[in-house]
Amino acid sequence: MLMTVFFVENASAQSQENRKKQDERWISPARTAINVCPGGVAFGFYSANVEHLFGENHGLVLRGDLETIPDTYSDANIESSGKAVILNYRYHIGGGLNSFYAGAYARYRKIKGDGSLENGDFDFKLPECTLGLNVGKRWIWKNGLSLNFALGYGYAYDELKVNNSSQAAIDAIDVFRDDYTFMNGFLGEFSIGYAF
Repeated sequence: MLMTVFFVENASAQSQENRKKQDERWISPARTAINVCPGGVAFGFYSANVEHLFGENHGLVLRGDLETIPDTYSDANIESSGKAVILNYRYHIGGGLNSFYAGAYARYRKIKGDGSLENGDFDFKLPECTLGLNVGKRWIWKNGLSLNFALGYGYAYDELKVNNSSQAAIDAIDVFRDDYTFMNGFLGEFSIGYAF
């Protein structure tokens, strides 16, 4: 009888200790993560970023984007492409890179395009600055695999620079702006990479 009581108490203590260990979150020792967004390639969007952790909670991200934009956004057959650089501060709430985070970002993006109308060709540049907030979560496995998901939104300001200032060209570019850049303030990321 005494052996049975001892065995039950010992098993109960081990069970509680195992549950406690499972409840503790593994904090990756990784300080840097490099990620790419593979899903964007299907939409002509190429993005890569690197995040470095300073201290336990402060992350700094540098991201670069390239986008090829289809000519379906205007009747003027506008051929265009864009480039962007993003600087993002993230506060990792749980400590370590593999945690939820909230932060602020600044993005500079420039779209270049050219189109043709009956009254002549035109080309334009559309530089844009955005300041915003974002939230997200990074997962890191023990083998270094990193998965990141983030959403953000901010205030975007752009300024049109066009070489042909005819009203028809400006109207065509305005249609393009309304159809393509209507979500200028949006920032999203679903990426995969490696943390070390």
